[in-house]
Amino acid sequence: MSAVGLENAAVNLTALRDRARIALTECIDKMRGPKALVLDPSLSGPLGLVAEKQLLKEHGVEKTYHLRHDPIETDQRRILFLVRDKIPNMKAIASQIRQHKRNRQQLDYLVIMVPRRTIVCERVLEEEGVYNDVQLGEYDLDLIPCEEDVVSMEIPDGYRECHLDGDKSSLFYAARGLMRLQSLFGVIPTIKGKGHAAKAVADMLIRMRRELGEQDDEPAEPEIDELILIDRETDMVTPMLTQLTYEGLIDDTYGINNGIVELPGHLIGSAGAATQAGQEKKAKIKVQFNNSDSLFTQLRDINFEQVGSIVKKRATFLKSVQDEKDQLQDKSVTEIKEYVRKLISFNIQQEKNLLSLHTSIALEIKAQVTGSAFSRRLDLEQALIQGRIGADKAAEAIQDLMYQREPFLKVLRLLVLASYCNAGLRKLKELKHDMVQVYGYEAMLAVHNLEKLGLLKKGEGVSGIAAAMPAGLSVTAGISVAANLTNKIAATSGWEAVKKRLHVVVEGADDPAEDVAYVYSGYAPISIRLVERALSPPVGGWTSLEETLRPLPGPLFETVQEPTHAHTPPGFEAPPISRPPKTRHVAMIFFLGGVTCGEISAVRHLLKQEESRAAAGG
Repeated sequence: MSAVGLENAAVNLTALRDRARIALTECIDKMRGPKALVLDPSLSGPLGLVAEKQLLKEHGVEKTYHLRHDPIETDQRRILFLVRDKIPNMKAIASQIRQHKRNRQQLDYLVIMVPRRTIVCERVLEEEGVYNDVQLGEYDLDLIPCEEDVVSMEIPDGYRECHLDGDKSSLFYAARGLMRLQSLFGVIPTIKGKGHAAKAVADMLIRMRRELGEQDDEPAEPEIDELILIDRETDMVTPMLTQLTYEGLIDDTYGINNGIVELPGHLIGSAGAATQAGQEKKAKIKVQFNNSDSLFTQLRDINFEQVGSIVKKRATFLKSVQDEKDQLQDKSVTEIKEYVRKLISFNIQQEKNLLSLHTSIALEIKAQVTGSAFSRRLDLEQALIQGRIGADKAAEAIQDLMYQREPFLKVLRLLVLASYCNAGLRKLKELKHDMVQVYGYEAMLAVHNLEKLGLLKKGEGVSGIAAAMPAGLSVTAGISVAANLTNKIAATSGWEAVKKRLHVVVEGADDPAEDVAYVYSGYAPISIRLVERALSPPVGGWTSLEETLRPLPGPLFETVQEPTHAHTPPGFEAPPISRPPKTRHVAMIFFLGGVTCGEISAVRHLLKQEESRAAAGG
């Protein structure tokens, strides 16, 4: 994996990556000499964004393996385990050590836990009888630069652990990562946010800074002007929707992990080479997608409907470059030099390969999005968020998709969406029964967890409310009163209130310069509407939106952090330091619980709109 280019980042993210790299090498060097590295598979991607294989080799790593329960055969006498602080990992490590003991191998072991060494993991190693055989350490891997405008904690189960299991460790890690960020780029003056998790992280960040006190090496001038914390719980609609950007559809179709996509072998290289053998069609090939791919950079954030025209323009441009080369014999020396300068600016063969790759991917995705199953699912999503379909009709439509063996995860997303948009599903019991019939009993665990999270609810409906009316009312009158009451409740809480107050459904949103709803073809993510208002708050400020945002869960807050004035004696006023005026406002938008590719694209479009408005305002 090649390093992601960070030269154009708003702040020096290279320094953030370098710090993670130095910390990694310090952990590896705790075990001197040649060694084998046994890696938690879930850490392969994040570590690839921090360090290359060559760096590991320079620090004595001769061979790398993935952690598993089956015996790992190695000729190295030193083994370094680099794993997440999870109980199953500790048991797998213990299994490896016991296997080596049975084979009478005397090896040295170092266990590095990510992101911290925990008492629970130590206890497991003790119970497994291997605690005295290992050295222990920790690697504080937190914020990892993934792109020049994206950093990530890479905690895939963070939402589940926090909201379902009640484990708030990921919030602590987030606060600690932000604290370290401030040590590099200065104290962030303003913190805004919405949601319980967001408030918890903000409080921890303030407390950590207060307990740590003034830092000598803390930059005096902040490089980041504000931090916007968005709790995933405030917007559970957007993750349930089908992503419609090019990158989003690649993520939904193949999956993107740490900038890596596993593509079918037939999409890579020439069509002839890909069809030589049947197994090549089935093979998966890892491809890295980031800002080093100029065509992907152009395509990633646009709605898929526009991908074809951009790919066609790129093909026309490359053909014109090739045609120009064929006509060089008739050109003057000056024109030839100009052509050579153009070639130096980009690798034409590489550009041709990238064009071929993205054309193949686009055609594959096009075949999917023009299929009837995709269209039915998308139509149902649009009808739900626009309020054109009720709970019972939605349940019937989802049942039809189940009977057609629609993928389980897609059905679950539709169920959650239908439940949220209709304040529950009256036919939930029937849907659960059908789900077991179609997908097996394993499906019930996922449904149970969604119910526990409040993402799937049993709806009362008008008749249920009418049944609770006073006995003196007739059935017809009771139903009429119940219907009016239901409409009033919907107007002040729930999806209808969110939809109206945040203007998340936008007609004719086909221009990214006009509205971020372009990204989801008429739907503006709730999370991005929050970001929009945080960046450009009303006259009364961010907290004046309390009533408007009341239908969303969790508190609304804004905190101001005072800058550190280190080494300034009492009563002494430091002379003003002459600094060039800041040319732009830098905001960090932090999603707690995960973010979709579509939301990242929407943020990019939003920031372009803000820049355009600033330029227009002079």
